[in-house]
Amino acid sequence: MLKFLNKKKKDNKGFSLVELIIVVAILAILVGLLAPQYIKYVEKSRKSADASNLSEMVNAVQIYAADAESSLPAGTYTITISKDKTEITSSKNEGLNNVKKAVAETAPDYEHTKLKSSKWKDDEENTSIVATIVVDNNGGTKVTYTPEKLESFILNKTTTTPSGN
Repeated sequence: MLKFLNKKKKDNKGFSLVELIIVVAILAILVGLLAPQYIKYVEKSRKSADASNLSEMVNAVQIYAADAESSLPAGTYTITISKDKTEITSSKNEGLNNVKKAVAETAPDYEHTKLKSSKWKDDEENTSIVATIVVDNNGGTKVTYTPEKLESFILNKTTTTPSGN
């Protein structure tokens, strides 16, 4: 009985060259079909991360401006995320430190946040995304985003933004 189990077929030589070529061709077709979709998903996730980072910082400024216990002077505040760093600037210097502090509470180490996607514009590479926040005397805010593609991307993900009338 053991001799019967140890006996191997002599005509079993493995895969033929044609079979291997067919398998490789099928795999190449599958990779060719799936690779572009994978690249699109990776780029979309980078854009989502950028939009989320900027939106989080904008929300921190909006909450700080609407808070009755804090005083944020009326003015224009700009948050710029570039390939190198994140900058917060202001039309007036008096409220800038308060805005930076508010953003730092929500997004610690925000200065080192970098742009992940470089494809915010169709025609050319964009080196930064910008949120401009206009704060009025009541603490209401109006936000505009640059480029326009970013604004539609963020507005599709969020509901409403607080503003004082």
